[in-house]
Amino acid sequence: MIDEGVVKYRVKHSKEHSPKFLEYPAAEQVRAHLVALGLIGESKNVGYGNLSVRDTLTSGFFITATQTGALPSLLTEHYSYVRRYNFDTFTICSQGEHQPSSEALSHAMIYDIHPDISAVIHVHSLALWRHMQEEDYLATNAPYGTQEMVREIAALYNKHDPFTHNAFVMKGHQEGIITFGRSLEEAQLRLYALLKCYLLRASHHTHKASVRH
Repeated sequence: MIDEGVVKYRVKHSKEHSPKFLEYPAAEQVRAHLVALGLIGESKNVGYGNLSVRDTLTSGFFITATQTGALPSLLTEHYSYVRRYNFDTFTICSQGEHQPSSEALSHAMIYDIHPDISAVIHVHSLALWRHMQEEDYLATNAPYGTQEMVREIAALYNKHDPFTHNAFVMKGHQEGIITFGRSLEEAQLRLYALLKCYLLRASHHTHKASVRH
């Protein structure tokens, strides 16, 4: 698993109070389900997976703080507020008790794609990651958290409608998958639809193998 603890962008972080995170209860409910499924968690002392929600009152967004994957539940202080970002200088301006996830600029680019995108989910699943590549889902190739990754996300959605193709697999980030939507529920349901497709395919292959034997 690639080390998600390394922040590759420049971060200007202040510990001043963040705006009130109005979607905190909903975010925690979704995150609890993802933790229970092992899609967010920790491996070899490195946290993986994150989610973010656009702030409806400002131009920023809230994102799980770096290295929170091991925590079964989060307090509001474990969500960092990203108030500003710059893709050219690859800089994040954030505030709160903890610095934002190392994937914050990838999330920022997704929000930049369309103003109606309100939530982004990033999970890890080796089986689903392989399935999505085999089925030729939209994909990026660059290492996680890099400028190349941000550019590839932008390029994907210059060609594809974000609301009919609201998921992609990160080939350069082993196990990494992103879904998003106009709400947390939409992003979550897209992820569950991907999991359902994978499980149905796996079940079909298992059935065929048992018939042959």
